Order: sequence, then C-alpha cells, then structure tokens
Amino acid sequence: MKNLFTLLFILSLAFSSNAQNIPFNSNELYPEGIAYSQKQDVFFVSSLHYGKIGKVTRDGVYTEFITDKDLVSTIGIHANEKRNLLYVCVSDPGVAVNTNGATQMKIAKLIAYDLTTGKQKFAADLGALNSNGGNFANDVDFDTKGNTYVTNSASPIIYKICKKGVPSIFAKSEAWGKKGFNLNGIVVHHKGYLLVAQSNTGELYKVSMKNPTEITKINTDILLGADGIFLNGNNELMVISNSTKQVFQLNSSDDFASAKVLKTAPTEMNFPTTGIVVKGKYYVLNAKLDEIFNPNATKTSNFLIQEITF
Repeated sequence: MKNLFTLLFILSLAFSSNAQNIPFNSNELYPEGIAYSQKQDVFFVSSLHYGKIGKVTRDGVYTEFITDKDLVSTIGIHANEKRNLLYVCVSDPGVAVNTNGATQMKIAKLIAYDLTTGKQKFAADLGALNSNGGNFANDVDFDTKGNTYVTNSASPIIYKICKKGVPSIFAKSEAWGKKGFNLNGIVVHHKGYLLVAQSNTGELYKVSMKNPTEITKINTDILLGADGIFLNGNNELMVISNSTKQVFQLNSSDDFASAKVLKTAPTEMNFPTTGIVVKGKYYVLNAKLDEIFNPNATKTSNFLIQEITF
C-alpha cells in the first residue's frame, strides 16, 4: 500500500508539472508559428501543410479561423492587438497541399488579417522585391509605429512593411547568405534595434532600426538550429533550437552587444519552432515539422503548446 501511495504521489507531481501544457489535435496541421490574443485569451497557430490559421483555446480545442486562397504555407505569425491585426508570413517550402513549381521557394508575402473577424486587410508581396533570388518569408514582428519586419530565410534580406502595407528591403548582409537555412526568428527591441537568429550558423545578430547598415553579431554561444526567438522584458531573450529540441534562456547586460546563456530546457516533442510569453509564462510550439519534410515518415495529428519552466 505504501508503494502504491508513493507511485500515486509521483504521478500527481508529474501531472501537475505538465498541467499548463496545451495539447491539441488537427489532422496533419504541422503548425509553425504561434501568436496570442490577450483580449480573446486564445492562441493562434499557422500551418505548413494547409496554409490556414487556427485558434487553440487553453483547453486545447482547435478551430479554423482563416482560410484564404492567398495562403500556401503559413509560417511565422504575430498578433498586434493595438491595431487588431494578425500578421501572417506566407511561403511555399514544398510541403503544402497547394504547393507547385511556380511558387515553391519563390513566393514570400506578409498578409494582415483582422484579429477578430479574419478578414484580409492588406497583402504585401515581398517576393517581388527579390524576384531573382530564393524566397521564404519566415518570421515577423512589429514596432510601435505599426511597421512590420520579416526575415527571408532563402536570401540575406530583412523586409520592412509600413503600416499601410507597402514593403521595402530594410537590411541585407552577406553573412546571412550562407548555404542552408539562414535568417529565422526576429524580434523588435523597444530601444531601437532588431534581434535576429540565423539557423544554419546558430548566430544571433543585432540590427539598428535607425541605420540598418549597422549590423553586429552578438557575442554569445553558438545555438545551432536557432528558430523562433522572443523577449521577456528588456534583457531576457528566449531562443528555440529546432534541431536540438532545446529552449535557451539568455540574458544581456549591454544592450545585446553580448548575451549569456543562463539556463536550458528540453521540449517534449520533435522540432519546436516558435514561442511566446503569456502572463509571465513561456509557451513553445512543438510542431514536429521533421515529419512533414520526411516523405517516409508517418504523419500525425497531435501537437503541443508546451509551458517551459527552468
């Protein structure tokens, strides 16, 4: 009997430690991006496979929110509640139901939708600004003026889209044009610079928003497979590695001239992608994208918004 009570106690601790995890199901969805609406108290997730945008409640109930003919694969997303907009990066990595040779690794768009109704507000054609190069619109963030910034993982470019939806090339660097998958996660720091992650090199960069030619490599550990990044306050940066299934907690004391890895935490499923801070808690999307890029892998339907604790 004593052993039974001990086992039940251990199981209760395991359950409670995972109580904030949010598992959800949608057939072969393969979400890449995650956003959150405080007003609606729901998560939004994208889909490499179907291109649609869905909502996930805290109880793990998934419902479709946006289906649009302009969507092929939806990648990074971000909710701007002040403007009531959901920004969606659109690309074609070749695994969508609507993929084709004319669009694969060629299209790159940022589309803004009404955060409440899902109605399209504007669509910015980023690929048209880089018609001779590879295009993969990956991640997005916005500043206080309503401008958005988008990384291109297939060409060494960061785009800027003004609040009216007009795009331009904001920053370029040869360092971001190496073999493989380059720029990935991006965040806007309120002190006037961008932080970006480069997946293939594991490096982090700081880009001045006043002078985008001012690009500096952050002095920190190499974090191979760096995918989504997100800030908590001024000095704490979370970096998600899809290849190592880890989340890194970094801190900077010099405005991200350098950063130190303080702690790491594992993810429960393969290929974590992006994350977000919600009411002081860290949530990371376990996307399992290794399955959709492997033609021989069994395709599944269960995904996880995991609370990360250190």
